Amino acid sequence: MVLLDRSTLMVVFAVMTLTMLVLFYFDTYRQSRAPFAGWWCGAVASFFLAATFYFMGEVQAVTWAPSVGNGVMVLGSGCVWAGTRSLAGRRIRPWLLGVPATAAVAIDAGVRYSDHARIGSIVLLALMGAAIGLASAELWRERVDSWRLVRSLAVATAVCAGYYLSRMVGLALLGPEDPLFQMLFGTGVTLLMAMILLVVVSSSITSLNYARRTEDLQELAYRDGLTGLLNRGEFTHQAQRRLRANLAAGVDTVVVMADLDRFKAINDRFGHDAGDGVIRAFAVACRSAVRDADLVGRYGGEEFALLLDGVDAEEGVRIADQINASLAEHSSLPAGVDAPTASFGVVDTRERNAGLQRLLREADRALYNAKAEGRNRAVIGFTAAGTQAS
Repeated sequence: MVLLDRSTLMVVFAVMTLTMLVLFYFDTYRQSRAPFAGWWCGAVASFFLAATFYFMGEVQAVTWAPSVGNGVMVLGSGCVWAGTRSLAGRRIRPWLLGVPATAAVAIDAGVRYSDHARIGSIVLLALMGAAIGLASAELWRERVDSWRLVRSLAVATAVCAGYYLSRMVGLALLGPEDPLFQMLFGTGVTLLMAMILLVVVSSSITSLNYARRTEDLQELAYRDGLTGLLNRGEFTHQAQRRLRANLAAGVDTVVVMADLDRFKAINDRFGHDAGDGVIRAFAVACRSAVRDADLVGRYGGEEFALLLDGVDAEEGVRIADQINASLAEHSSLPAGVDAPTASFGVVDTRERNAGLQRLLREADRALYNAKAEGRNRAVIGFTAAGTQAS
């Protein structure tokens, strides 16, 4: 059996981390610019630099290099934690990562050439174990939608954190020269654990990045590019399913057709950029007025469609009025110009079994009645009794 010395192991680790950094950066991060991928690039780069500093201290006897290597290792572990935190969309303060890294450098430099030299390594292991343990806790706590893709990452970080904390305890109780410590926590075993972590995390992040990119492409396929609302095809698809489910469950449903008033005049007077701003403002107004479960789609041009669950036509009118009030507040038109408005046609499913296309046609007729009555209003379409109210 061939045993590799510490310097050779450091070279192997440095080459591995550099190779992984280059591949991951060009193959994953540059294509997505995802924050979690960026943090992992930072982690791998830190581990490479740490290996370089350790090699300088081992082979070239640079006295300050091992202490700096400890700090960079802690920084890399912090980047692993920051990356898992960014997966859940939680806030990260980058400057906080420098605090434990600086402490690791200062403590190791202060004790390295004293009788208590092992304290520097104990602090290093404690900080690394804590950071990687927090990374695992972030993943287990959040259970993100892509859990199957990060499950191996959660397990790997938990095992790695447990190993580093166990090594810390072994170092404190047994000392670095103890045969049992060398068997369980020697340099070779420790670097092997680090390599396993690198491989598992890189694989998980690459898979997760691919899944996120696929989701983004799917999102583009059924979202309107200007407003972010559902496009016509996707709105119709989801609304048909929702309406069938509501009818089977006896839940009232309201369908609303909306059209911006005098939109052509806005485009002609202020330009298409202003018109686009009004459309975006209307989308914002819709989101602020409806619930998350309701459906809102851009039906075409300046026309929109809404499907509201569990409400009647009168409540649909109230929501339409709320949208118009919000639209006036978010208008992008120049000051002094009348705020944009919209007209609405509203129908509901009370006491009848109507399909989506019929409801949309009835709502569209009510919308034209609203236009004929002076715009900037909501008109209720045909009811179950066959009458019309406004």
